[in-house]
Amino acid sequence: MAEVVIRKHSRIRSALAKWKAKPLYVKAILIFFFIFFCCETFTSLFPFAWVINNSVKSPDQFAKFGASALVTDIHLENFLRVFDPVDGFVSNDVSYFGMLSNSIWITFVYLIVNIGSSSLLAFCLAKYRFPGHNLLYGLMIFVQTIPIIGTGAAAYKLLTALGFINNPALIWMIWCSGFDYSAFIMYGYFKGISTSYMESARIDGANEFQIIGKIILPLAFPCMLALMITNFVGQWNNYSVVQINLRDFPNLAYGLFTYSKDILHSNNDKGMYYAALIITALPGIILYSCFQKLILANLTVGGLKG
Repeated sequence: MAEVVIRKHSRIRSALAKWKAKPLYVKAILIFFFIFFCCETFTSLFPFAWVINNSVKSPDQFAKFGASALVTDIHLENFLRVFDPVDGFVSNDVSYFGMLSNSIWITFVYLIVNIGSSSLLAFCLAKYRFPGHNLLYGLMIFVQTIPIIGTGAAAYKLLTALGFINNPALIWMIWCSGFDYSAFIMYGYFKGISTSYMESARIDGANEFQIIGKIILPLAFPCMLALMITNFVGQWNNYSVVQINLRDFPNLAYGLFTYSKDILHSNNDKGMYYAALIITALPGIILYSCFQKLILANLTVGGLKG
């Protein structure tokens, strides 16, 4: 025990000695960045703490003190009320579990279709040269610069004419174009994979489909997994797709969006609304927290090699 205390004191003395040896301008810069990052941390954590504080309030506390006051009496039953199919979190006559099931299938269909199509497009552009190669690569970059608002009306009119609106059997087709940010990241990742693997497989008699399925995709799986996690967070919290294309199938994000308007002038369900926010945000928070290192490592490598 004494040795541990001595080591700690020696480390502290060493750190203080290094700090004293630094020039004054270096100390000023370090102090500035320390204060800056503390402020950034506070501004990031404050909204979440504010939601937690309001999620355990009763309707009387909202009526008397509003949403900015600290909770005085904790009501954890707000979290249980969220799952009540009648008096709980209901939007457009759909309960929380109904919106949860819609969020699950919409998110996972999007991930499978989008990441799959983006990976195939990126692989072809990264490893093959063919007529129109540069045109497709330029189109992939150009599509990312077009704002969604500018093409929203034309896209909606086209989807309506094709019968995609409120049609789960066909809506997946709008996610399989491959011309998006995922394709750009995968393009950089495929560029970093040596062509020696493909050449060796061809010598052994493998065809192009076997090369892609048994060699390239397993090598690129870490990057694909990282993209799936980041896209999961974005799609899980995306209400615009449901708002425009799948209004009869509300997900949790769209339900929270519409429910926030319904309780704007009512204090009875505000605690339950904030509790639903926390429960809905938990999957994304847990996923990103568990795979943070994987995401940063693979997405950075893919972007730099592009």
